[in-house]
Amino acid sequence: MKHETYNRVFATAYTLLATGTLVACATAPLLAALLLPGWPLVVVTAPLVGPAVAAAHAIFADDRAPVVRGYVRAWRRHARRSLVVSGAATGVVLVVAVDIRAAWGTSVGAVVIPVLAVLAALAVATALVALTAVVERPDLPVRRLLPACLTLAVRAPHLTVLSLAALWVLGTAISAAPVLAVALLTGPTLYVIWAGNRATLRPVLPATA
Repeated sequence: MKHETYNRVFATAYTLLATGTLVACATAPLLAALLLPGWPLVVVTAPLVGPAVAAAHAIFADDRAPVVRGYVRAWRRHARRSLVVSGAATGVVLVVAVDIRAAWGTSVGAVVIPVLAVLAALAVATALVALTAVVERPDLPVRRLLPACLTLAVRAPHLTVLSLAALWVLGTAISAAPVLAVALLTGPTLYVIWAGNRATLRPVLPATA
């Protein structure tokens, strides 16, 4: 392996690990809420995932930027729009979860619950794509991005399933080994999601992207 190849490998590893650490710091209130009993604090802190993920995607999109300073700048720049995205997704998932709980064990549950689960998955998938879109298309308002991201996520089901599967793997790993999973898997998982989202968003990205 050439010297440049070693440098590239170590630079990529550093970017992934440092970004994962920064995401963990940015979502520390949510991680703390997950350790406590009850769900109200989880619901309140869940929207913090939006700015954290959007800033990570900004770092992946510009590999020449310094990771820490670039992450902080991207978090500040995209916080408002990404909070709208993650807040909307949290609201949809909360409503769906309440409806599933109400329908559980009833005669209509076998029909309603799968539909509600699909709606929740679509809300999460749309939010993931939109968190990349707020970085790539800062010129478009969120109210226009969300319907477009939903349509594009449905049109690229293989990439949507890949993103949801990566997120599920990360969640499973965090539940089994929280510290190790957050430290080692957050960055690579978000990179996989970002790469898939870039392909999903190709029809609406600038020609130079």
